[in-house]
Amino acid sequence: MEEDTKKLVYLANKRYSEIIGEGFKLFAKNYRYLILPFAIFGVLAIFLKILLLTEFELYINELGRSISERLQTTTDISDFIESEFFLLLQYLILNFLLLIFQTLISGRVGGIITTISMCSVSTFLLKKHLNGEADFVSSFKSSFNKRMLLVILVIGIGLPIGIFFLFIPSIIIYGFFIFLVFTYNMKDVENSISEARSIAKGAFWRLIGIIIVNFIFIAIVSFIYNLIINFVFDLSIINISSTRDYGMKFLYQLLYSTMDIIFAPLLICLLTCFFSKLKAQKDLDSKFIKRYYPVRKAYQESHPQLEPEMYKQAEPYKELARVEMPLEGEAIYCHFCSYLIKTPKKFCPNCGKSLIS
Repeated sequence: MEEDTKKLVYLANKRYSEIIGEGFKLFAKNYRYLILPFAIFGVLAIFLKILLLTEFELYINELGRSISERLQTTTDISDFIESEFFLLLQYLILNFLLLIFQTLISGRVGGIITTISMCSVSTFLLKKHLNGEADFVSSFKSSFNKRMLLVILVIGIGLPIGIFFLFIPSIIIYGFFIFLVFTYNMKDVENSISEARSIAKGAFWRLIGIIIVNFIFIAIVSFIYNLIINFVFDLSIINISSTRDYGMKFLYQLLYSTMDIIFAPLLICLLTCFFSKLKAQKDLDSKFIKRYYPVRKAYQESHPQLEPEMYKQAEPYKELARVEMPLEGEAIYCHFCSYLIKTPKKFCPNCGKSLIS
């Protein structure tokens, strides 16, 4: 029991920078397990986008060309009649819908395929991070259950739809409920949405920081990769958006999505390390509230009223033991067990109780 408490304290006291570093280490150590499901789902996402959205994209491109030709022949914007303004508005709305549909299938964070990918490895990564051992096949199989539909609805569909409302709902869903990819498969959790929100409470901006770190890293790697690809293969001459050659479109998209597929598991690794820290803090708070704050009846039974004579036996103030003051700087003593803490922490390394008043 004490070992479990110490482990929770260790996880709860990790700094944000340590979490980021451990996320990259978790990604590197378990990459051979992660790349297969993410690669399969990544290729599936490209295939679905081409199969379902090619005709829609061609219609939008044709509409854009007609508007562009009209603008080139018009010297005065006032000559733009009402019907042409309607076409321009239609073109903008359809482009926005195309973005939503693409993200709905698979985005960097949300999307149905991306959500399924994250859920498929979340249980394995969490066990691997906490215990050091986990069976990938059994964890992968257990991830696919009817509760995954809830995650797909909230994150896989909710995030893309939120883009339609200026991205604000998408950001809120991510910051509040992204941990649903872990809590949905926990057997001891009755309400996975409530549990995910409870664990993420107060960590909104740090969650935003994680996705920014992930985005910047992949963007830099993809930029370098695309420079090399464009230098070796001059693909700029191919207008891939105006063709119905599905095979060429698939190869083109696969070539330019290689880095996204390779580094797709990084986000779930970063989230795993951060989730374990926040979950440890929540478990510690719950544990010590139950331990140190019993209900009134139970407390009275285990602690009968003290006799008045006990107060009269107190020693004079001058004979009390000398209490050593904290060291200079940031060192403090725990208020509960008097353990010397040389650097500030949220929980006492000795007794595990919260030091935040």
